[in-house]
Amino acid sequence: MKLISRFLGLGLLVCCLHQSLTAQSLQKIGHLPYTPLSLAGCWHHVDQNGGEWALVGTSAGMSIVDVSNPAQPVERFNVPGLTNNWRELRTWKGYAYVVSEATPSGVTIVNLNLLPDTIAWKVWRGDGGFQDSVVSNHAVQISDGYMYLFGGDVVAKGTVIASLEDPWNPVIMGGTDEFYVHDGFIRGDTLWTNEGGMAQIGVYDVTDKSSPALITRFQHQPGYSHNSELSADGKTLFITVETINQPLAAFDVSNLEDVRLLDLYKPSKKPLGEVHNVRVAPGDFLVCPSYRGQLTVVDASRPQNMIEIAWDSLGNSLVWDADPYLPSGILLATAKSEGLYIYQVNYQHAAWLEGTVTDEFSGAPLPGAKVFVLNTPNADTTMANGLYQTGAAVSGNYAVRVERNGYETQVHTNISLTSGQVTNRNFALKPLVIGTEQPTEVTPVQVSPMPFADYLDITLPENYPVKGWQLCHFTGGVVRDIPSVTGPTFRLDQLGSLPAGTYLLRNTRAGISLKVMKVASR
Repeated sequence: MKLISRFLGLGLLVCCLHQSLTAQSLQKIGHLPYTPLSLAGCWHHVDQNGGEWALVGTSAGMSIVDVSNPAQPVERFNVPGLTNNWRELRTWKGYAYVVSEATPSGVTIVNLNLLPDTIAWKVWRGDGGFQDSVVSNHAVQISDGYMYLFGGDVVAKGTVIASLEDPWNPVIMGGTDEFYVHDGFIRGDTLWTNEGGMAQIGVYDVTDKSSPALITRFQHQPGYSHNSELSADGKTLFITVETINQPLAAFDVSNLEDVRLLDLYKPSKKPLGEVHNVRVAPGDFLVCPSYRGQLTVVDASRPQNMIEIAWDSLGNSLVWDADPYLPSGILLATAKSEGLYIYQVNYQHAAWLEGTVTDEFSGAPLPGAKVFVLNTPNADTTMANGLYQTGAAVSGNYAVRVERNGYETQVHTNISLTSGQVTNRNFALKPLVIGTEQPTEVTPVQVSPMPFADYLDITLPENYPVKGWQLCHFTGGVVRDIPSVTGPTFRLDQLGSLPAGTYLLRNTRAGISLKVMKVASR
């Protein structure tokens, strides 16, 4: 799991060098202000002549922008809507579907097939027995001829599914109603729902659109479940949490009976500003519009070791959304107060550094060791097995700092990292010598099983503190205070009810924190 490196006296150097390493990957080439309107979601459209368009959700409706010359974007049409700061949109077969939380905004359907000359639009609020029942929604997704509406409260508080066989006249088929759904992602016959304040994902089989069937449900990092998208191979789900200082997470969902957390990511320069929406670009790069005016690009092709390759500031307001899907390769991004921005992106793979940290004398793995790639924002802390995973945005020779309480800090220079490649490097740390006695062997705390499901067995070295043990959430907060132990080995049980994820086994007296992984109980 990634850390943000901070070194007193090197802060300015780190910042400036990091900016030079990432600026080449994210070049701002166009801007269209909307003051006094605020912006929300964005999407793309290609007309019958190959012209490229940005579709922008504004507080007053939908703006249709010609971006065929990305350096000079021009608004050509505007579709009015009820005033609202939340407005999302998607397309199907040349029709746009626009939703907002204003009541009774319904769904604005826009025929874009008449571009570049004109457009036509209408408002749809349901059909048949659901006539006038679709009054507001937070988000919309389109997949394989079906529209999925989220965040409504009349037809269903979860998901409403409508057929777009006739794109101008949707027909409601069914939906989900167990929990409020803030947003969702659909691929094939599987729907992934972000269930808001429940901090969980629902997974549904939607083969039968009239009656979605729950496959499983799992919890993720604490906070408000905002949005998610799948990797190209369908094995990794990337999840954003709309809660300050909470990271974007990558989960291995290849086996839905054993969903596992792979890695966490925060924007490098303003980590308190959480990722708002994640968009998976070709090559499994993540485009991350974020709070505090940030837009970042992350290489997630190795989802267990996500590396930020680009960062830019669009101002101070929330960067609501981004769209990297136009054929020309340009990137659209909407900053709530500053307007529409257009970027050219160089999707260059990161250079990964991975390995183990061990005790020099015993060879035992060292949990809690920190590995920093200097002059980058990248670092990692080893887990109980001593493994670390980090890297850099671009190829080059780097200095790497390795440290742990009770051990001599090491700085290794001229470690060559290459874009698109994994460099394996193991480090052995030497225990600090106290007095004149030479240590013979250091036995670290042993934790098993790893990962754990229902219990943890902990074995302590001789003369190790037996007080001050806690099990904590990885992002903070004590899950359980552990009473003083009476022997070198003790068991922490009744852990089956904890959600899968990463935790810290902490001893406040020894000043250590061991990272341990929890999987779902059978």
